[in-house]
Amino acid sequence: MQLSRRRVLQSVGVGVAAGVIGSPASATESDDDAEAETGADTERVFVHPQTSLLDGLGELLSVIESLGGTTLLEYDNFEFVVAEIPTENRSVLRSDRRVSFIEDDDETGIPDDWSPSVLDFLLPPDRSDCSTHPEQRASWGLERIGADEVEPDGSGVDIGILDTGIQTDHCSLSVEGGQNFTADGTAGDYEDRHGHGTHVAGVAGATDNDRGVVGVAPASDLYAVKVLDDDGSGRYSELIAGIDWCVSNDIELISMSLGGESSSSAVDQAIETAHDAGHLLVTAAGNEGNAGDGTCGAETMTYPATHDDVIAVTAMNEDETLASYSSVGSAVDLLAPGTDVTSTTVGNEYAEASGTSIAAPFVAGVAALCWQTREEDGPGPNESIRDILGETAETVLDTCEEGDGLVDARAAVGDERATEGGEHGSDARSLLDRVTSVVRRVADLLTGALEWLRGLFG
Repeated sequence: MQLSRRRVLQSVGVGVAAGVIGSPASATESDDDAEAETGADTERVFVHPQTSLLDGLGELLSVIESLGGTTLLEYDNFEFVVAEIPTENRSVLRSDRRVSFIEDDDETGIPDDWSPSVLDFLLPPDRSDCSTHPEQRASWGLERIGADEVEPDGSGVDIGILDTGIQTDHCSLSVEGGQNFTADGTAGDYEDRHGHGTHVAGVAGATDNDRGVVGVAPASDLYAVKVLDDDGSGRYSELIAGIDWCVSNDIELISMSLGGESSSSAVDQAIETAHDAGHLLVTAAGNEGNAGDGTCGAETMTYPATHDDVIAVTAMNEDETLASYSSVGSAVDLLAPGTDVTSTTVGNEYAEASGTSIAAPFVAGVAALCWQTREEDGPGPNESIRDILGETAETVLDTCEEGDGLVDARAAVGDERATEGGEHGSDARSLLDRVTSVVRRVADLLTGALEWLRGLFG
């Protein structure tokens, strides 16, 4: 079965070309509202079809409707649908031979205690007048990973910020476009009225315009993919809609500073489809804390950071210790600055904030710098870039808590594989590449030594 378009059934017009979901309000109607209308308990679920037994998508929708359910969402790139069904009919729908399985549409979001601190000394006299904004300064995190010392700036690379939206008229940000998949506003309203998404966007790609702050990849194209509402909450179905939109619109990098408690087969499928299509997905490890003893046995990471096809990022303090709030686990891939990081926030302001949510866009930004140097245009070299980020990372903690280590912009951009084209580029890992990676980690780009090694190994 091939789903031809993303849509919300029983809703208003669908903008197919732009990947518009339609009316997010109807798509995210609360369970309480639905119960009030029907007089019965309802559940919001993913319905996974037994495709070999279906005669087109309409047959599955008819099955759902016959049991008193309403199909809410279809996707461009995934074969399951989202439906509101009477609780009493769940087992009947599940037993239908045309249905493979059903799973709940669980919640995702940002940590409840996320609390940025607005920096009064950076407040401009007139926030709407960009000329009055303070002179540009880099965060400690950007300087620590060396992003201020590299030539690439992310030009031509797309970063989808899957979050609460982005303030589109912020003086330190340039937003290329986006889409809203929540009930807060229309599909074309991806403004951030929370602050989290704008802060994340600034870390990844605040513009280099001599005002306010600057991001890791200041010339990258930022897309506001609003999958969390104005309270910072969302559902897996909305997260999937954001991934779906990024895949359909060839957004190379997908940054997800969010997490949920439970895993999901539907989200797994979305991640795997995006990964197989060449997109690189980066996500926060979670803010559930750690034992503080260098071990990862507690497995405190949130989902989807635990998925193999995403880069899961933990957070470091400025004193180069692991942040006490940072989740850890066997699926950790990289470490990045995450505590008291200065970035943009709503109201044309600047704030310090902490969390693995802030660490993840540092990695997305460095990935954009590497992506810019590749010969490929668009999705494709995700595994090559992932290998480079991991193998050029700097050992700081020397524990499982950092995965491969602290993301290092200088080493990653300087790695010879960063400029190799073709799908087999990441496989060309000569001994010289490995020696170069180690040298860069411990000697901070000792040019003379590298040239000697190149000559020695030919």
